[in-house]
Order: sequence, then structure tokens, then C-alpha cells
Amino acid sequence: MYKYSMTQWIVGNENIEESFQRLQKYGYDGIEFAAEPYSLEGEKMRRLMNNYQLICTSLCGIFNDERDLTAGEPKKAEKAIQYLKDSVDFAVEVGAACLIVVPSPVGRTQPPEEYGYEEAWKQAVNNIRTAADYAQEKGICFVIEAINRYETYLVNNLEKALEFVKEINHPSVGLMADLFHMGIEERNIGQSLRKIAPWLRHVHLADNTREAPGMGGTDFKEVLRTLKEIGYQGALTMEFLPRIANPYAAKEMGTHKSLMDKYAEISISYIKMLEAATSV
Repeated sequence: MYKYSMTQWIVGNENIEESFQRLQKYGYDGIEFAAEPYSLEGEKMRRLMNNYQLICTSLCGIFNDERDLTAGEPKKAEKAIQYLKDSVDFAVEVGAACLIVVPSPVGRTQPPEEYGYEEAWKQAVNNIRTAADYAQEKGICFVIEAINRYETYLVNNLEKALEFVKEINHPSVGLMADLFHMGIEERNIGQSLRKIAPWLRHVHLADNTREAPGMGGTDFKEVLRTLKEIGYQGALTMEFLPRIANPYAAKEMGTHKSLMDKYAEISISYIKMLEAATSV
């Protein structure tokens, strides 16, 4: 059976203990924290995990313009690399095995005017490889996430993500699969998952509408069947969102508590039901 978690950054500005209460109430195994090492206190998070008997499955990196891994200018590049290193330290504090990394800032859909796509790719490869040496020392894996073309420009589908990871060529860098982005960018979800199977370390679940699994058109039964076929052993983490254009805006908006409760319950009930059906 998989470990089920829910990412924490999607719930807006609610008190984090309410997030823990929600996850315990609906039978989750763990939580995925935002990789915010400068605002989340590791000791407090460990205490809450102990109190609510939850683990930390992963950290979700937050990549805005201030954390630009495509940056070639030394000071900007070092700032992005340091963010990854500080997030690795936070991962160690809370027991997360992996850190999600988006190679280019979310919300930027074109390369900067001062350099093009190829240079951005090269710089992101080099900057992530540099930080990965530190991650390896600490026993943490970076998992590269492909984000759809409407939210960023550099790595949009799993084929590109695999090419990117192969070029980094580092033992502490793998891949994750996000079903919402895959629903936009992948021609065949099952085939795409099979192709990246040796590198797959983490999975995000949301329907094609970005609502809870089961509320849209994604064939999650086929997804779970494929994950079983390829021997995936990682967590299944829910990452649904309210209907907003900029995903990071969810961090700052008022809490949609009733919506988050509804989605959290629907998600785990639906996926566990399908998991049971595919295990027969």
C-alpha cells in the first residue's frame, strides 16, 4: 500500500495545525511541506508530526523569480543554489526524503530577454548539479517536476524532464510525475510513466481540472495500474487547488477550509478505492 500525503502550501494562510487536523481526520499518512526553510520551523513541524502521528513525505520547492535556477549572473545563481541547500537542511530536519525542483520560475512563460532557451537550460543544469552534491551528502533526492507550458517554459513534459535529468547525470536527481500537468502535456499518461520508471521518485495527484482526483476526466485506475506495473514505491501526494490562474497565489489567499476538507476527503477515499480494485 502507498503512503498518502497532501501538500501543505495549497491551503492558503490557515494555521498549520488545522492542516494537521485535516490530514489526521481523513486518514492520511503524511504531509508535504512547502520548502520554506526561512519561515517554517523544523522543530515545531516535528512536534506537530509527532502529535498527529504523521510523517513528512516530501518538500515542495517554491520557485519564484527570486529563486531562479536558470540565472547565469553569479549572485542570482548563488541565491537560487543556496535556497536549494537550505531546503535540503530543512528536509533533513523534518525527515523528508525528496525535494521537488522546478528548473525555471513558475509564472515565467518565456526565457529572459538577456539569454535564450538553450542558455537557460544549461544554467539550470549546472546550478541544480551544484546543489545536488550537497543534497547527496545529506541523503536527500531532488525530483524534477515538469510544469505545463501555461505556467513555465523550460521543462514542460516528462520527455523533456527525463532529458534534463539525464544531462544533470547525478545520483541524487530523479523525477516526479504530476498528474495535473501530465493531463495537459502528455499524449499517453501510461506510456509516459513507463518511460520514466527508473527515475520516478514522487507523484502528485490532482484531476485534469486541478480538483480532487475523481472530480474530472483523468483515468486514475489506469494511473494506479501503471504505477503498480512499474513497481513505484513512493508516496502519493494530493496537490489540488481552487480555480485560480496563478498557483502560487494559493499561498497568500484566505483559506478555503470547507473546499480543502471536501477535496481532502474525496481524494483519499477515491484513490484508496481504486488502489484496492487494482490490487485484485
